Amino acid sequence: METTAKQKRYKNYLERKYKKLIEEAYNVQYTDHSLSDILTYDALRLRHKLSFFQL
Repeated sequence: METTAKQKRYKNYLERKYKKLIEEAYNVQYTDHSLSDILTYDALRLRHKLSFFQL
């Protein structure tokens, strides 16, 4: 039971981090293209990791 709670907390953490990265990438999209690309790539890696959760 405890493991499931930890997994949910970790999934919520990853979701918050994903949303933050996407927002940052959008905000710097027109001022710093390379930073925007890096942030988007990091967000996509997180989304891929989130796809493995079955919760």
